Amino acid sequence: MAMNLVITPEAEEALSRLAENKRADYVRIAAAQTCGCGSIGYRMHWEEERSPDDAVVEARGLALLVDPDSQPHLDGGIIDYKKSELSEGFFISNPNAPQGGCGCGGH
Repeated sequence: MAMNLVITPEAEEALSRLAENKRADYVRIAAAQTCGCGSIGYRMHWEEERSPDDAVVEARGLALLVDPDSQPHLDGGIIDYKKSELSEGFFISNPNAPQGGCGCGGH
């Protein structure tokens, strides 16, 4: 599957810095339901192996892997990188994901 995944310039710069000190061959991006309301949460982590079913997105010297179950939740998504006084990190969003309220208070 060809992934339509937008990587902002800020995220590209952060990925470039990660590529300088690789801990593994790949970075896996995973999407999973986070609670009963159907909200999707995203994770990124270093990965040693690639599955034949993974979609691969090249980004500034890193190969980003997306497994088949996560692909529908990431297609059309945006990877951004934000830094503030209190936090810093990658943020993944998908404007095509279903929107809805949740009473769990977790997101």
